[in-house]
Amino acid sequence: MLVVTPYYNKPTQEGLYQHFKAINDAIGIPIIIYNIPARSVIDMSVDTMKRLFELKNIAGVKDATANVVRVSQQRAAMGEGFNQLSGEDATALGFMAHGGHGCISVTSNVAPRLCAEFQSACLQGRLRDGAQAAGQADAAAHGAVHRDQSGAGEIRAVAARQMRRTRCGCRWCRLREKTKAAVREAMVHAGLVN
Repeated sequence: MLVVTPYYNKPTQEGLYQHFKAINDAIGIPIIIYNIPARSVIDMSVDTMKRLFELKNIAGVKDATANVVRVSQQRAAMGEGFNQLSGEDATALGFMAHGGHGCISVTSNVAPRLCAEFQSACLQGRLRDGAQAAGQADAAAHGAVHRDQSGAGEIRAVAARQMRRTRCGCRWCRLREKTKAAVREAMVHAGLVN
């Protein structure tokens, strides 16, 4: 289960620990901590993660801090058994180079083959090949898809790959025409659509 750090009320590190401990104690499945300070306004410290990793269900982290040094810090604190997944497509290559285990990726929804090739190469120690696949995936989707911060870019790109018309229902997540064109151009450039 992916569980985001609580947002809005800015809990202390002890508050974060108690929040995740309560979830841990209530369920019997693995928990991945989703540390995304840009959205939740709180960054879980490595020390807090270390305490949480002592609990039976805490399995790892989806780290969206964009700080690749955290991988080494977390591995030093918790060892190889702590599953470290990047949550930030733009820094996933650096994350993997520092010893990450994978990525929960937005771009993989648009360019799944390229993202799979990237992850596979990195896990096999072929970082140069991984960098090439990551570059193609980024060209395919990352910049254009994330231009409007609503999620609508991803929906548009997936629909384009499946040759479907789509409409995002929320008024706040409708893409601007400029962004639609950028998504299409990026996907053509990467060879994902004609």
